[in-house]
Amino acid sequence: MTAGTPTADMGGKPERGRVVSALWRPAIYMPLLSILTAFLLGGVVIFITSGSLQTVVDAYVGLLYGALFKERGLSESLVASIPYVLLGLAVAVGFKAGLFNIGVEGQFYIGAICAAWAGQAVRDVPAFVHLPLTLLAGAIGGAAWAAIPGYLKARTGAHEVITTIMMNYIAFRLAELIISGPLKDPGAGLIQTPSVSPEAELWAIYDVANRLQNPLNALAVGALLGLLAYLLMRWLGPKLAVRQTDDRRRARWTSRWLKIGVAAAAGLAAFVLLPALATAWWPFKDQYDRLHIGLFFAVAAAVFVWWLLWKTTVGFELRTVGANPNAARYAGANITRNIVLAMAISGALAGLAGTVEVLGVSICRCLPLFFSSGYGFDAIAISLLAKNNPFGILATAFLFGAMRNGADLMELSSGVSKYIITLIQALVLLFVAAPQIVRWMYHIKGAGKLDEGAPITRGWGGH
Repeated sequence: MTAGTPTADMGGKPERGRVVSALWRPAIYMPLLSILTAFLLGGVVIFITSGSLQTVVDAYVGLLYGALFKERGLSESLVASIPYVLLGLAVAVGFKAGLFNIGVEGQFYIGAICAAWAGQAVRDVPAFVHLPLTLLAGAIGGAAWAAIPGYLKARTGAHEVITTIMMNYIAFRLAELIISGPLKDPGAGLIQTPSVSPEAELWAIYDVANRLQNPLNALAVGALLGLLAYLLMRWLGPKLAVRQTDDRRRARWTSRWLKIGVAAAAGLAAFVLLPALATAWWPFKDQYDRLHIGLFFAVAAAVFVWWLLWKTTVGFELRTVGANPNAARYAGANITRNIVLAMAISGALAGLAGTVEVLGVSICRCLPLFFSSGYGFDAIAISLLAKNNPFGILATAFLFGAMRNGADLMELSSGVSKYIITLIQALVLLFVAAPQIVRWMYHIKGAGKLDEGAPITRGWGGH
């Protein structure tokens, strides 16, 4: 036996270890190197424009302190991250289906308009009815708006980049028309829609304890936690099945009733105990803290997108169409349906992001005339940096949210314009889109085909 050859009891583990290492390392260190390089070059730009190394240090210390350590710094970074997560997921779903949905900003607007209308159209409706309906309205609005370029792509070959860009401008002007016209609040000093009903608002984290004192709210939260417990039990699956009998049917029914029983017990316990526990001890006491329960929705959306794309037949079809539409068509996939569906799911996530901004972030809980600051365009960089991985998007969205939140204190503490953050974000996008530059700068060899993915988009006019 020659040196370096694995023995039988080793089972080839060194070889498998090298393959696994080669597969996962580029997916981690390349985005990290892209971020590091962007910050280094941003520091170079700050040094050149200011002529002082101390200014560079002050700028980045101010950025870090403002994003994480000042009063409400971390919570404000999380608030800024929530729409980034949803919009990044929207872009990622499109990418996985071979579509470049550059129109998430417009879908964000349409979702916000629909939510602003649904949130104030009715009053005195319980929160467990009104809030879900308002969220659904925003998601449907975004989905419908995105489905239009999806249909044009599938039926006429119109490239989604062009159509979604054009529909962005239509959405912007349509929002201005609706906010200053049919939905304008006549009693407000500014041009804005009426405030949504308190029952349609997303709860602030500090206000959860008060909200749970309403029995209907407590019942809704208990039902939701019971559903989550049931889904968790289903995910654990066979590990919890009763196997003490050879009767498979009986074992299956026993397992099903076990899951239902655990879910019902969890929901009942939450309904009974959570209001009392929240009243006795609730750590979030700052009434000026804007962090809201949309944070949980964003995490749930990431889990949902992961499940949809990698655990369902629908997701498999979407990814197959994105990777090779000709092979997908040959296998019997409906290309038109999958393209429209992918764009609709993408638009629903973007519309949900706009809804969250109206219901949870806006001070007036309404839709002012100018309310977005380019979230949708930043989401493209977030998705690319995460390589379209839903859980990676959670991390990259927080990075962009932290930079967005810390930029103001960076400007105050160092005199460096906060728009340097935009330059850093652009550099991150450049290095992620062209990783060969990073490999050349750091003399990284042999990335090869291991971190190549499916094509982001297909040819102009292609079906």
